[in-house]
Amino acid sequence: MKIRAHIALWPVIARPMIREVGFSGLLLYLWLGVVMAAYSQEWIYTVRPGDNLWNITEDYLIHMNYWPRLQALNRVADPHYLPPGMKLRIPVAWLKGQPTATRVLSTQGQVRATIKFTGQTIAVDSGQLLHSGDEIRTGPDGSATLEFGDGSRLLLQADSQLVINTLNKYGEDSLMEARLSLPQGRVDNQVTTRRSPRTRYEIWTPAAVSAVRGTDYRLSMDPVAAIARTEVLKGAVEFKGSRTTRRVAQGFGARTTQGQPPGMARPLLAAPSVVNLPTEITRTPIQFSLVELPGATAYRAQIAADERFEALLFDGVASAPQVRGPDLPDGDYVLRVRGIDAQGLEGYDAYHRFRLHARPEPPFLVRPDHQATVPEKIPTFEWTESAAAVAYHFQLASDAQFAKLLLDLPDLTQSRLTPEQLLAPGVYYWRVATRDAAGRHGPFSDPQQFRLLPTPEVGPPEATGDTLVFRWSAGLPDQSYQVQLARDIHFQEIVVDQQVDKPQLAISWPESGFHYLRMRTIDPNGYVAPYGPVQRIDIPPRNYWPFGLGTILVLIIAL
Repeated sequence: MKIRAHIALWPVIARPMIREVGFSGLLLYLWLGVVMAAYSQEWIYTVRPGDNLWNITEDYLIHMNYWPRLQALNRVADPHYLPPGMKLRIPVAWLKGQPTATRVLSTQGQVRATIKFTGQTIAVDSGQLLHSGDEIRTGPDGSATLEFGDGSRLLLQADSQLVINTLNKYGEDSLMEARLSLPQGRVDNQVTTRRSPRTRYEIWTPAAVSAVRGTDYRLSMDPVAAIARTEVLKGAVEFKGSRTTRRVAQGFGARTTQGQPPGMARPLLAAPSVVNLPTEITRTPIQFSLVELPGATAYRAQIAADERFEALLFDGVASAPQVRGPDLPDGDYVLRVRGIDAQGLEGYDAYHRFRLHARPEPPFLVRPDHQATVPEKIPTFEWTESAAAVAYHFQLASDAQFAKLLLDLPDLTQSRLTPEQLLAPGVYYWRVATRDAAGRHGPFSDPQQFRLLPTPEVGPPEATGDTLVFRWSAGLPDQSYQVQLARDIHFQEIVVDQQVDKPQLAISWPESGFHYLRMRTIDPNGYVAPYGPVQRIDIPPRNYWPFGLGTILVLIIAL
C-alpha cells in the first residue's frame, strides 16, 4: 500500500486502535508494519554445518548488533546452535555489500582495460575479471560482452569507454549492485530483475543517468554532440538529467542534451522487414537490400555468429536501406538490423540467419560476353584461371534458372571449353564454379547470356556490268555487317573492307583469280562478333563471261 493511502486511512484506522490497544500498542503496530515491509524483500540463507547467528551476522550483515533482530525474525530458540539446512530469512536492507567482479564473456577486435589496482593497461580476452575502478575501452572494430554475477549482461560496442564505479554483491552473487559510467559510446543491456532498491543497475553519462531494476535497453552517449539516448525494449528505465527524471516505458526511447532535462519519450520504430532477404550469400563483401522502413532516416546493421550477439563481427550505419558488410570467412551468421529515426533513436531489431558460401571464388567469365550474339554453331567458352582451382564446374542451360541443363561438366581442368555438340539457334546461359585442393566446391559465377544465330552464308554474287553484288540472310534488327575480301587466306592482302547496314554488298569487279571472303556481325550495343567461316571465290576475267550479265557467275567454296 502506498504511503499516500496510509495517510488517507489514518483517521479510520488510528482512532479505533487507540481505544482498543492504547497509543503504545498503535506504535508497536506501525513499527511491525515497517519491519514487515522491509522483510518483503529478503535473501534466504541455507545454514551450513558449524554456522551460528554470530558468524552469519559477521559475514553478511551491516553490523554485529543485527544478530538479535535475526534471531527474533526467524524465531531461533538457541542462537548457539542452528541445524544444518535451516532456512534463515534475512532482509536485503540488513545485508552489507561485498566487492565482486564482472567477467568478460567474449571480445571482438581491439579491447583494452586499465586496471585500477596495478595502473596497467592490458589487452582484454574472454575470461578477464574486472573490478570496481577498472575501465574498459573498445576500438573502431571492437566489442565486448560483460556478464555480472546475477546473469545480467552488457554489450560494449565499438569506440566506447566504460568505467566500473561500484560493483557489489549482497549475500550471494544473485543480489548485485552495479554503478557504471559511460563517457562515450554505446551499450546494450540485459538486466536481471532486482528485488531491492539497494541492488540497482545504474549507468552514468555526462548528459544523463539510466537506472533500472530489470529490463532490456540500450544507452548511448555522443560526447561531441553532448547527447545521451536510451531505447527500452523490455521493462522501463528511469532516465535522469538536470534534476529531472523521465520514466521511459517499453517500446519508447528518449534523448537528452547535457545540462538539460530529458525530452519526451517517443515510440520506437518497428523492426524492418527481412522476409525477402536471401538465406545464402555467395559474394563478399556481404550485401543486403532492405525494404524501406517508414520513419527511418538511417539503418544500423550488425552481424554476429549467433543470436546472442556476444561479439559483433560487424557494426555499421547506412543512410539508405542497403547493408554492405565485411569480408567474413564462409560460415553461418546472424544479421541484426534496425531503423534510426530523425532523433537518432534506434528502433526494434529484426533478425535474419544466413550462410556465407563465397569460396573458393568463381572465375570471371571471358567469352562469350554477356548478351553477346554468337554466329558459331559450336561456340568456344573461356574464363579466367584461378590459382586455387584444381577443377572447374561448367554448366550450360537454355533457361536463367539452370533447370534445363544442356551441359553439366564438373571436372574440367582447363579454363577453356569447345563443346562437341552443335547448338541450335537460340538464347543460352552459362556459368562456372571452382573446386579447390581441399575438395570444396565454391559458388557459381553470375550467369551470362548469349544468343546463338546461324552463321550468315554468302551466296554466289550477281554480276551487273562492272559490279558484283553479294547477298546473305539477314541477322537481328539494327545489326550491321563487316565484309572483307582478300587475295590470301590469312587476309594480309585485303581488297575490300566495308561495313554495311543491309545484308548485301556491291563491289567493283576485282582482278581474276582466287579470293577469300569473310563476314561478321556488329550489334547495336557495339558488340562485334567473331568472323564467320572463310569462303573461297574463283573469279574469272570480266570479259570471260559467255552467259551474259545477271547470271550467277562465281563459284564459292566454304573452307
